[in-house]
Amino acid sequence: MLTAQEFVEILRAHERFSRREPHGKRAHIEGENLSGLRLPGLNLRESVLTGTDFSRCVLTGTNFSLASLSLASFEYAEAEGANFERANLRGAKLSNAKLNEANFAGADLRPSPANNEAARNTVLYGASLQGASFDDAQLNQADLGASDLTRASFAGAKAAQANLRGALLLGAKFDGIDLSGAVINLASAALRPDIQKLLREHALWIDSFGAMGTRGNLAGRDLSGMDLGGAYLSGADLRGANLKGAQMSGAWLVLAELDGAVLDEADLRKADLTGASLKAAKIRHARLEDARFEPAEILSARGTNTGEHRKSDLSSASLRQSALSGATLRDAKITGGDLHGVVAEQTNFRGADLSGANLSDARFVRGDLSGANLTGANLRQCDLREANLSGAQVTDADLTGANLDGANTTGTPLDS
Repeated sequence: MLTAQEFVEILRAHERFSRREPHGKRAHIEGENLSGLRLPGLNLRESVLTGTDFSRCVLTGTNFSLASLSLASFEYAEAEGANFERANLRGAKLSNAKLNEANFAGADLRPSPANNEAARNTVLYGASLQGASFDDAQLNQADLGASDLTRASFAGAKAAQANLRGALLLGAKFDGIDLSGAVINLASAALRPDIQKLLREHALWIDSFGAMGTRGNLAGRDLSGMDLGGAYLSGADLRGANLKGAQMSGAWLVLAELDGAVLDEADLRKADLTGASLKAAKIRHARLEDARFEPAEILSARGTNTGEHRKSDLSSASLRQSALSGATLRDAKITGGDLHGVVAEQTNFRGADLSGANLSDARFVRGDLSGANLTGANLRQCDLREANLSGAQVTDADLTGANLDGANTTGTPLDS
């Protein structure tokens, strides 16, 4: 471990090296623990700092340009205005650091080629990066989730497969950026600032299991017509919210509370509503193709498995005339729901509770309703061609005019 005197001598020699003066020597401080030190304004240009721990350091205005910083840690560091231009930051950890106005132009933040898979990706999760420059930076597979990218610039950057889920994008510039395969919703940059900030705080809250951020409370809010595609709203409170016509394709709504919400004409294709509660919600004429309403695994505050699950609950919800083809509603609770006229071809309702539900004029062609509870359900004029009804409970179900051609009714009173 470096002594204070040794560290000072290294810095002095490096300063002479930077000025190309006699007796200069490039700083080599690899794998050292410098956490918590105050090092503002230092010149560490071209230094070798691989694996060095700068966590919780004060590095305001420090020059790391062209430095080798692969696998270094800057977690919770204060590095506003620091210069990382063309630095090697592969596999570095910068989560929750303050990096406002920092310069990452041309920096390499791709995964490290190190063998340790867990340490490979560069992490800027939750970092404050207001006004930072990532122009022409290499950010492939970097994690910028829930970071504050207000006014940040990414012109010409490479960010394939990067994670920007929950990031605050107010005024951010993405001219010429490569975002192929990245997790990001660029449309969120056009959302109202208060909504964007709420989404970021909620992302921090979810990912930290409540240790940081604040749960998103949008209960009763008017979000009609809003573009929330890919939004990270798992566990959010959206009870009674007006989401009519909202764009929510690919949204994360795991364990979200949506009781009484209005989702008429909303686009929820490929949305993840695993374990979500939508009791008495209005989801009429909506697009729900390939959406997921499966049971959600309940985790403890530490993120460990509790062995418990919560089913998606659409009790008394209205989905009239909605499109559900390809969706998964396995074991979902849809008691008393109104699914009149839905198109649910090749949809998975295995084990779902549809007792007392209105399924009249619905299309379940090649759908899977095996083991479903259809007790007292209204299936009048329902199209069940080639559907799987094996083991389904159909006591007191009204199948008047239903088309069962090619349907599998094994283990039901319909099997004759």
